[in-house]
Amino acid sequence: MEPTNEKRYSSPQRKLVKFFAHSRDQWKAKSRAAKTVLKRLGTRLGRVERRNAAYQEQVAALQTQVTEWQAKHAETVRELEELKKKYPGIQTEG
Repeated sequence: MEPTNEKRYSSPQRKLVKFFAHSRDQWKAKSRAAKTVLKRLGTRLGRVERRNAAYQEQVAALQTQVTEWQAKHAETVRELEELKKKYPGIQTEG
């Protein structure tokens, strides 16, 4: 007679069925919970990436604005220096 690879359980079948059903229900619940968490994290990541892209656009616009203001400031300083040379007695604030 050939040896079989079937497992033999000493517990009654009614108890095994209940145990295996409970075990299956536990891993299914665990799997569902993990999928829910994964979906929630994916949604959160999407929102964070969209917010980050919006902030990057704002930063780029503000950097352009700062560059323009710095150029205007430099031109104003240059005009002020020319006026000081042209009118040596002029008083400036600051």
